[in-house]
Amino acid sequence: MSDDTRQRAGVGEHTAAARRVLLTPAAPGSLAPVARISAAVRAAELTGQPALADRYRAMASHGAADAGPSLTAAVRDFTDRVTLAPGAAGPDLLRALTARGLDGPAVVALAQICAFVAYEARVASGLALLSGEPAAETVEPSPAPAPSLVEPPLSAEARFTLDELSWRPRIPAVDADALTAGQQAVIDAHATLSVTSPYYRTLLHDPAALDHRTHVYNAVMYGRGGLPRAERELATLLVSRANGCVYCASVHGRKYAQLSRDEAAALRVLSEGGEALADDARGRAIARFAEAQTRTPPRGGAAEVAALRAAGLTEAELTDLVYAVALFGWANRLMLVLGDAQPVRRPDAAVPHDPIPRDDTPRNDARDDARESCSRTSGQNPRTGDA
Repeated sequence: MSDDTRQRAGVGEHTAAARRVLLTPAAPGSLAPVARISAAVRAAELTGQPALADRYRAMASHGAADAGPSLTAAVRDFTDRVTLAPGAAGPDLLRALTARGLDGPAVVALAQICAFVAYEARVASGLALLSGEPAAETVEPSPAPAPSLVEPPLSAEARFTLDELSWRPRIPAVDADALTAGQQAVIDAHATLSVTSPYYRTLLHDPAALDHRTHVYNAVMYGRGGLPRAERELATLLVSRANGCVYCASVHGRKYAQLSRDEAAALRVLSEGGEALADDARGRAIARFAEAQTRTPPRGGAAEVAALRAAGLTEAELTDLVYAVALFGWANRLMLVLGDAQPVRRPDAAVPHDPIPRDDTPRNDARDDARESCSRTSGQNPRTGDA
């Protein structure tokens, strides 16, 4: 879990801090701590991690006021959908929350909570697998979620592509010209953040959560050594495809193509998923693990771990893979729930997608790599989200 000694420096500290500011913030606003913790417990149980659910439950204050039946039901429905079927989480979910009194910051906080638990649960699951334990425990919360929420087919509108896409928020983003001191401090603290991004300005409704998430993201995706960068991007591409996140798959497909110098392979993975890697033992093992762990509950097993070790992954590389897969349980859910991917309007429609850089410059610096990160929607109009 987040206090495991095998993780990269800073990840445990900022995971714990994200947990604290999301579940027991000093100023919870219109989303009370009891509702926050209930959502986290529910998401952990659905993901087959009862020990993690108990950890969240223990954070509740005795005598905390109930959120009310109407809001409680809406939060539960939101949590179920985002946890089990993020690709099916439409704007109706956000409308149901705002109709029951949640404002923009509270909606973003709830989305962050569900996405964060998806990450923390898969870290726990993945590290358990590496230790020879089960990926998940069978837990059946009562009442059970609707069957229609379990592994829905990918929407017909979801067309995976290497084309550059834009992203439009479903709730008003923070005004770039009216940031609070706290919001500006978070932007200034991270070279990978920009107020030109409507995605970041949406997440700035909860600046503390964005701050800690960015620390975790940068350490997992850009840290030196361990799993090669191209394989981290492959894992996140596979997770994004499995979750139906067209935007993230586009960005990380381009990064994988760039770092592997194999655009054709990136296109095949977009089209076929892990099956495209059948002739590559190491890539196929990474795909099997990533796709199994993306399921809810995670479904990796001893066979997936054995295949990774047989393919030559070291313990440090295995741990990096666990965290990369888990991280995109977090990233995909935020992208899918809080906004919509859209084509970029270009004057020259004949260009199929951005050319993939072919230079030999090392890509180890977070400031360079983040230009193509799913955490950045660069080049967009901050007022509309369009390019």
